[in-house]
Amino acid sequence: MELTQATVNDLLAQLGSRDGYMYLPSDLDPRDLTALLDSRYGAPRTLVLDGFTDPTVDESRGAALLVPMNDRGWASTE
Repeated sequence: MELTQATVNDLLAQLGSRDGYMYLPSDLDPRDLTALLDSRYGAPRTLVLDGFTDPTVDESRGAALLVPMNDRGWASTE
């Protein structure tokens, strides 16, 4: 699969599909996808490391990504 910003748009449009999963094509290179997402949204960052949440996490910096993890015992910054 050739990755372009248009194909990334198509993949991102699939988020929230009816079963809650997004299936990527088997010929997709995850490094290429990461590079395209990096060029669009910035470099990936660590939100939780060794059980501790990054204190700079807020609503504009990934807080919504931590919501599903609350029941798994992640340390809180609050």
